[in-house]
Amino acid sequence: MRRGVLALLALFCLTGCGAPIAGQPAAPEQALTIALWDYDKISYDRRLVEAFEKTHPGVRVRVASYPDAYYDQKMESLLVGGKQVDVFFTRTTASLKRLYEYGVAWPLDSLLDEYGMDLAGSPDLEAMRYGGQLYGVPYRRDHYVLVYNCDLFDCAGVEYPGPAPTWEQVHALSRQLQPELGEEEYALMVLPMDIQWVASGRAGAVQTAESLRPILELLVQMQEEGTAPAYGDCIARDIQQQCFELGTYGMYVGGTWYLNYLMTDEKAGRFDFRWGVTTAPGWEQGGSGADTVILSGMGICRQSRDKALAWEFIRFATGAEGARIMAEEQMMPAYMDEEIAEVYRQSFAGDFLDPAVYRQRAPLPGGGDTSAASQVLCEAFRQCMLGRKTVDEAIADADRRLRALK
Repeated sequence: MRRGVLALLALFCLTGCGAPIAGQPAAPEQALTIALWDYDKISYDRRLVEAFEKTHPGVRVRVASYPDAYYDQKMESLLVGGKQVDVFFTRTTASLKRLYEYGVAWPLDSLLDEYGMDLAGSPDLEAMRYGGQLYGVPYRRDHYVLVYNCDLFDCAGVEYPGPAPTWEQVHALSRQLQPELGEEEYALMVLPMDIQWVASGRAGAVQTAESLRPILELLVQMQEEGTAPAYGDCIARDIQQQCFELGTYGMYVGGTWYLNYLMTDEKAGRFDFRWGVTTAPGWEQGGSGADTVILSGMGICRQSRDKALAWEFIRFATGAEGARIMAEEQMMPAYMDEEIAEVYRQSFAGDFLDPAVYRQRAPLPGGGDTSAASQVLCEAFRQCMLGRKTVDEAIADADRRLRALK
């Protein structure tokens, strides 16, 4: 490891990162192009780039950024089209696998062997191996959490959600909370794309159509009793995760990445209520809804002209230095030791933080899947919540469509 780091540092010296010798022209600037999403909106990515440039004089990072909503499509088209990109970011392992299948991702094993990295030996690397070779390195390790509005709970005289809550407990709290809320206020905010991650208590992620049944039955009931808003109204009003900041929802199950939005928006004065966070609900019979791990990673494009420099950026961003920046920004880094965990805890912007939120957990299969199967499950949820199909009909239809995909 030490020999690899020294070799990499020597490489940068040879390529002109140091000060020029008197009487000689300055070495040309090295350029590194990275592809990611929402760069203009996300503070931690900007800080990573700025810190890398500061610690690597002579290197200029160029950013190709696309909106989150269609990043995968744009990024994949960019790389398959042969555009010059050195480092690409992937939101899920499913996206990385597609890049491997398209033949645009570069195998990283030789770079890992020569230069090393802080995440060497992490079991998460196995989720980014295809055909026996490593094609990505995780830099984010997200899961789902339950965020709650402390002020609404306090005004209603209802206790906050406790550690490791179950969906049964969330339902009970919702029934206590709802009668004390005002018009257009609800105990639980529901977004359709989140359900695929939190529905199954046994696996933490939806694996089959039948695993949708418990959450569908519960949410249909909550919609009918008025503890959750009508799903059709949510669509009509374009309810997004940031709507939790309106202060009209008691609880919301969202990804750990949403805590960064909450911190940023609270500092900007966009809301002023107190809030807390604990792990996502599971079921009384079968595990925690927080067990699913969604790995976002980085890889090197096959056409990169400077793969050693690209690897140095990945080493920096996914290692201890990058992890500290992410923890300070209330993001969940893939690299997490006791020091980084303490940084995360100290940087927490809310009022109550369950330590289990930043505890590392083993990844479960299926986390981060954005494939056709996930779309089938989300459509089943949508049809059921809109009242177009019963729970039994939605599950039976989804099961037929999933079997047709195999």
